[in-house]
Amino acid sequence: MLFSNPQSNSWLVNKLLKLKQVVFPLIKLRLQNGETARFWSDNWTPFGDLHTHLSGTNSRLGIPLHATVASLYRNGTWSLPPARSEAQIELYVYLTTVELNSSQDYYEWEINGQVQTTYRTGRLYDYLCALKPDVVWYDAVWISRAIPRHSFHTWLVIQDRLPTRDRLLKWGLQLEGRCLLCNSNPESRDHLFFSCNYSYDLWAMVARRLQLVPYRHWPITIQQLIALPPPASQRILTRLAWQATLYWLWTERNTRLHTQMFRSVDQIFKLLDRQLKNKLQSFRDTNPTRSSIMMQSWFRFG
Repeated sequence: MLFSNPQSNSWLVNKLLKLKQVVFPLIKLRLQNGETARFWSDNWTPFGDLHTHLSGTNSRLGIPLHATVASLYRNGTWSLPPARSEAQIELYVYLTTVELNSSQDYYEWEINGQVQTTYRTGRLYDYLCALKPDVVWYDAVWISRAIPRHSFHTWLVIQDRLPTRDRLLKWGLQLEGRCLLCNSNPESRDHLFFSCNYSYDLWAMVARRLQLVPYRHWPITIQQLIALPPPASQRILTRLAWQATLYWLWTERNTRLHTQMFRSVDQIFKLLDRQLKNKLQSFRDTNPTRSSIMMQSWFRFG
């Protein structure tokens, strides 16, 4: 069999072979002439892997390993050994409904009983990982028309997966543990957003534009962003600005770490303000009314 020797295969091929049992149910062979349909190794019946269904791991019931379905069908009848188990009877009953023709066999993707006309990574991911209920902070992170890197960064922040200094110290790295923004308190996710005086000053400037009460405590801030009231345009604007604040604070933190360059809160706010303005203007092509409302809201108290 092709790729049968693990030692001669590449690492990638061996990894794919290990996924065979996971992928097997998704690749359905649609039986036509049966000439390319392998009796034992293709997924051509409702019973899945016939080795398992017929207990054929140690005994192939007289059917060769590489036998095709067509090779077992002669003159309109099936040439198969007598049934000795309920599983064989089930297969033979199914075969009474099968008639081979002159068309070519073909494969289809089938996920949860639905044929897929195109391959979609997202749908396959949902199948493999199983659907789970949305987390409570989902709407605050994955915003429609958001800046992708901001949303991803926010997801990292909420999951507490940023390499903050408290985490690096836990990993055993020898380094200074103080916050790079205020240089006074230990650096952690909750400190950076927004217990730190520097970060809180920036968030307060942004919140003032949004007519929002700024909080220093991370859990309270998260609850605030989750429970934002209507209208939708103001809710989207607030979450966009909040994500931008998280992103620019982390950018400033890394800039200080790697280049020893320090910017004031006002300088960071100007960068954030310009980026947010450009993003709001990009809505104009698809939703000019919403774009205007959000722009007015952002600059009303500027």
